[in-house]
Amino acid sequence: MKPIKLFLNAIVAWALGLAFIAVNLYFVNGGADFTRTDLMGFGVLATVASALLMLVLYLPSLYWLKRRRGGVTPRRDFLLLTGVLCNLPLFILLASLINRKMVLTEALGFMAAFLIIGSAFGLGFTWLHSRPADQLNEPLRTI
Repeated sequence: MKPIKLFLNAIVAWALGLAFIAVNLYFVNGGADFTRTDLMGFGVLATVASALLMLVLYLPSLYWLKRRRGGVTPRRDFLLLTGVLCNLPLFILLASLINRKMVLTEALGFMAAFLIIGSAFGLGFTWLHSRPADQLNEPLRTI
């Protein structure tokens, strides 16, 4: 059941990233560059690259941090791990491509998209692996 939930978590992260790419493409040039071809090109590139990052970098580091911490609290650390730290090599690569292969707005757009995808995946991971209240060692607090 967990692999299916992890895959659904990835789909939600991809949907948020693709929504950001679509909004970015529409508003950067007043809708002039918002074509189906551009959206599919950027979307497929971001989806394939983030899928590789999820398998090779995000999941192993999330499970390592979960094992090291003994749980998934605080959630902020997991969100920052996949959103910022795991994407740092990609951010450096994209920054090095500015004015060589990419313009500044494309590079910043990809950086923001990967930040959103990574953060959403890390947050979803914490929701997936958090224990229900009846399984915690502490008794439930009533108001």
